[in-house]
Amino acid sequence: MSQQVLQKYINSCTLTFKAFEHEVNVSKNRANLWHFTSISHRQEKKYMVYCAPNLAKVKSLIKVALKKLPKGTRLVVVCKEYSDDDYSDALEMGYCLVTMGTLRQYGSQMLEISSGSDSLPQTA
Repeated sequence: MSQQVLQKYINSCTLTFKAFEHEVNVSKNRANLWHFTSISHRQEKKYMVYCAPNLAKVKSLIKVALKKLPKGTRLVVVCKEYSDDDYSDALEMGYCLVTMGTLRQYGSQMLEISSGSDSLPQTA
């Protein structure tokens, strides 16, 4: 995967977190095991977000990232798609697994809500 493709993926992810009124800090350090941090001040939650267009290629990195998480944070892995087994593994290991499509859908719904629409986000 090219650096340009990954950067577009990261940019898209950060926009969605910002739609949820999170403070987003993109990592400048390539040694980090996540691409950005997201802090929700309303809920006082902190997330370390790893963008993985191809989940199969980064499973070992996810295991390492889980060990390196600062206390009080949760790892969120955003990927293109995942299987039922991948989702079960994420639940068992304690990280959140979400597709880019779902993230975009929620982001669009949050933007509609913040612009005055009366509808609430639909959950699957």
